[in-house]
Amino acid sequence: MFVRFVYMAAIGLLAAFPLSAKASDREVRLDVVSLPLGDVVQTISFMSGIPVTTVGTLTGKVEHWSVRESGAKAFVKLGDASNLFVAYDGSHVIIAAKQEVSTVVLDRGGRSWKTEQNAIRALFPVLPDDALREDAASGLVLVRGPGVFIKAVEDVLSRQHADSIKVIKGGKLEILTPSDGA
Repeated sequence: MFVRFVYMAAIGLLAAFPLSAKASDREVRLDVVSLPLGDVVQTISFMSGIPVTTVGTLTGKVEHWSVRESGAKAFVKLGDASNLFVAYDGSHVIIAAKQEVSTVVLDRGGRSWKTEQNAIRALFPVLPDDALREDAASGLVLVRGPGVFIKAVEDVLSRQHADSIKVIKGGKLEILTPSDGA
């Protein structure tokens, strides 16, 4: 009788938490009274199943904050509330305190800004509004973020026009070509 009860409870848990749900689809429900910022980031990472790359040290506390969002959106909401840079590449989140963020000017090499922007958005579907800016007159791109983000954008902008980019998203290999964003 007890074994049957445990078996039925396990089936009920599997029904409540489907194994097929992607990490980016898992809903995070969290109410914080007062916790260190780093602990909140780790808690959201655990609850969402999305690994986090933290650039620098996250200091400060999160107080009287709550979130009810799915996946990376929970990190974005925390970033908005705590003045953090948050970017998501489809498999993990990059988080940095604003003091760890720098601005770099890059040349887009005469290629279409729309094509380059689409390639960057394919790599990072979630990123701050101020992370990328284009100066149409000069053909320069302002990139704002931590070093790891800037390096990834620099790699996209410096590639040859005919090159393709191989990206691993969610454990699957994707190949992006310049025509994908045109």
